[in-house]
Amino acid sequence: MDDLLRRWVDGWRRCRGLEPAIEYDDAFAVVLRLPGRDRELFARADDPAVVDHLVARTSEDVWLTVTTQHGDEITRRLSAAGLEPFAEQKVLMSIELADQPQPEPPASYQVTTQTDDALEYVRLLHEGEVAARGMVAIVDNDAVMHDIHTDPAHRRRGLGSVVMGALSRRAIERGARTGLLMATTEGVRLYTKLGWLPEATMVTATGSGGAGPVGGDLGAVLAGR
Repeated sequence: MDDLLRRWVDGWRRCRGLEPAIEYDDAFAVVLRLPGRDRELFARADDPAVVDHLVARTSEDVWLTVTTQHGDEITRRLSAAGLEPFAEQKVLMSIELADQPQPEPPASYQVTTQTDDALEYVRLLHEGEVAARGMVAIVDNDAVMHDIHTDPAHRRRGLGSVVMGALSRRAIERGARTGLLMATTEGVRLYTKLGWLPEATMVTATGSGGAGPVGGDLGAVLAGR
């Protein structure tokens, strides 16, 4: 799971325009500099000792995400430690891109694409307005999908499937073979229908572990090095 998480984190941070993750023995640290979310730690394992070590080093604006096969257990452990897990657990999913359906857009919708270095953008236009959109980061053989969204006025028309298919097609053309994404509960239903497979649950929590000063290199990044 460590390798899969590393690959997803690398593509995800590229989609968001963030600096490379800083790798530590127990976590990937990503600097976001957002209000209430200055940094996020992605645990490299769900071992209790690793989770407890990271919990002790969180603060109010440092999020902690644990990727695991035991979402409910991790949620209880984080809650018991004084953190506040999000009610919604995200899901890390994957697919062989060749298996991703590539449907044509409905009549009156037009697919447009844009390339920006490692990123590919797809937009579905209706009468000149963006009805659906998505993006993908191409990293070696991986295509990390991000920000898949359909305008509420255009939902239930299969536009999300069209966007995913177009993104996959662009990624395959650039040599990618595997698709990765982090899905919401609603997104899981769509992606499962398209052939995506769940790999693990992603439990995110906020709050302060309150275990004293942060030490070592990890302390440096949490302090804003």
